[in-house]
Amino acid sequence: MIVDLNLRGKKVLVIGGGTEGMRKVNGLLGQNCKITVISNRLNSYFKNLANEGKIEIIKKKIDNSNLDFLDNYKDSFLLLASTDDRKLNRAMVNKGRTFGAFVYSVDDPQYSDFSYASIINIEGVMQVAISTEGKSPIMARKIRMKAERIIRKIITPSDIENAKLQEFARYEARLIIKTVKERKAFLYSIINDKNIQSLIRENKVEEARLATLDLLRRWGNDIP
Repeated sequence: MIVDLNLRGKKVLVIGGGTEGMRKVNGLLGQNCKITVISNRLNSYFKNLANEGKIEIIKKKIDNSNLDFLDNYKDSFLLLASTDDRKLNRAMVNKGRTFGAFVYSVDDPQYSDFSYASIINIEGVMQVAISTEGKSPIMARKIRMKAERIIRKIITPSDIENAKLQEFARYEARLIIKTVKERKAFLYSIINDKNIQSLIRENKVEEARLATLDLLRRWGNDIP
């Protein structure tokens, strides 16, 4: 089962500063989570991110003799073990489970709480995931590369703007329309509104928002 974790405001711990650690951090950026990287080697990539305030870095070597250090991060929602030591990764995964974190080991997906999908990310708005459930990350990436060329042709700029408008409209509708059924109908009406869709195609984003608010007011007036 593929799920999209909501990491907004959550604490994420990445242990290991090698290539896999860099990949995991890169995938977390933009998720509005609080990222801490622990590694005895910190390259310029991590240092630059830390200087920009995007991550926190802790220079420390973690091994089986000092796993208790991780108790300082018991409030982590997610723990990613990204070292090149399989046994150590397993030990850190087990430690993370003691304080209730979701855990992942880069070289041991079957021992992890979840597997990483290969993601097609369209402007940070839409994501399409290709997963082999941890059986072959290499094949997942290969299929993603094939699929991405097609997906990017299918998803238009209007689709992206509609997704953004739907997020805006959903928030505003909660303030006026009380039932889930009515809110859902209102959101569908935006997609079917010729004026709003014309504004989106013309890249008149602010005008489309104003037209959406006007439509919402009319919906509110019609609600008994």
